[in-house]
Amino acid sequence: MIGNTYNRAFLHSLYFAKLNLGNQFATFGLWSYCSGSGSTVSSCSNPVPAFDWSQAGGVRNIIGDMQNLDRVFLANFILYWIALGLTLIALITTVMSHFKRRADFCAAIATFLAFVVMLAVFVIVLVISIKGINMAKGTDSDVSGHLGPSTWMTLGAFVALLLSSVSYCFACIFGPGRIRSEEKA
Repeated sequence: MIGNTYNRAFLHSLYFAKLNLGNQFATFGLWSYCSGSGSTVSSCSNPVPAFDWSQAGGVRNIIGDMQNLDRVFLANFILYWIALGLTLIALITTVMSHFKRRADFCAAIATFLAFVVMLAVFVIVLVISIKGINMAKGTDSDVSGHLGPSTWMTLGAFVALLLSSVSYCFACIFGPGRIRSEEKA
């Protein structure tokens, strides 16, 4: 979510894709892009919601055909926030209800929906990243690129959400039953 937003040691290391243009490079994130030479990031653009990678300076002529994907970048941005919101709802519901069956069922539904949304986000990120890298490679033989850590973190997030929803379902099915008032005394 916050990767590639500012030129800080940790933040500029989180990106979805990286293009190497000879000695220069550009990394692309959810909010912006960073550029530099060698292994040093020299600058990052100002964060913009649903950043369109074709707007990155220095690579516009290489990945220019991606200009028609602005709605896909917007959908990706919105879906990230939806998945985050659903995950937070599940977390708050579970913590506030002290692990009760009905709340676990609601959390299971929320985490499963978050899993589906995050799966869609991962597919979008993967398609955009691979398409951008392949388009850049097709225009110049000196260009290379690879997927970044944020892509793999998105994969980890949707797998974790799947495991969480399965865990909540098991808690609902195999969890302790209701305690009757006679047994409380």
